[in-house]
Amino acid sequence: MTSKEENKNIIEEFRSQKNKNTLGNYLKKNAWTEDLAGETRIYLVKDSEGKVALYFSLKCGLLFSKKQYDKLEDDERKFVDILVDAKRDNDLETIKSYYEYGSSEFSDIDRLFKIAEKRIDLKNETQEFGGKNTLAVAECFSGIELRHFCRNEAYHTPEDLKTPLGFGIFWEVIVREIFKITQKIGCKYLYLFAADKTENSDIKKLVRYYKSALKFYECDEDDIIIIRPEYDEDCYGLIQEITKLSSNQEAVWQEFSDVYV
Repeated sequence: MTSKEENKNIIEEFRSQKNKNTLGNYLKKNAWTEDLAGETRIYLVKDSEGKVALYFSLKCGLLFSKKQYDKLEDDERKFVDILVDAKRDNDLETIKSYYEYGSSEFSDIDRLFKIAEKRIDLKNETQEFGGKNTLAVAECFSGIELRHFCRNEAYHTPEDLKTPLGFGIFWEVIVREIFKITQKIGCKYLYLFAADKTENSDIKKLVRYYKSALKFYECDEDDIIIIRPEYDEDCYGLIQEITKLSSNQEAVWQEFSDVYV
């Protein structure tokens, strides 16, 4: 956006009344500064006459998976906690008694013992190398966040345009930018937070649209965690594997060919 000074005036004509005008206000009040600083990259999608039809933004992100400890049931977690204390004290008699007790209470006592050992190792590593500001997780995944994706309500879509604006721009403009980025840096996931205010979770229209037309999906909370900032507090997190974007792109045009041609 900031590559052309004229865009500063163009964005003043952008209109978006959805979600209390937050997306429209962001573009006019914060987007220029963030784009100029390199914090978030803002893209204006214009027609042949230079009118803005839509804007979107991309930002580097991070996802992670839970440690095995965090996936445990409450009773298993409590058992591991007391086991960690006993192991750190090197209380062999108590550890032996815990093993006998745990064997009768849990289906896989050896797994719990391994998790306890891992927790001790992680605590030691954090204290020695990471310090208190280091968060130990099982695995990290690089990502690109589609932070904003907003249509200009003041833009009049040409009558002969049969393809829905957001659909076409996502698959032919945004995905193209993602491919350019991933030629230079490694990224595993594309993700977004859908600002869907629908009260009934069974009929969330925006989420359903992102799933069916743009091929995003919900991540299993036991496998992948999306870091959601306060800015997106009421939004719905969805992800998509970047390696599947190309095949999804081809499939979706085939799937909706009878509608979008």
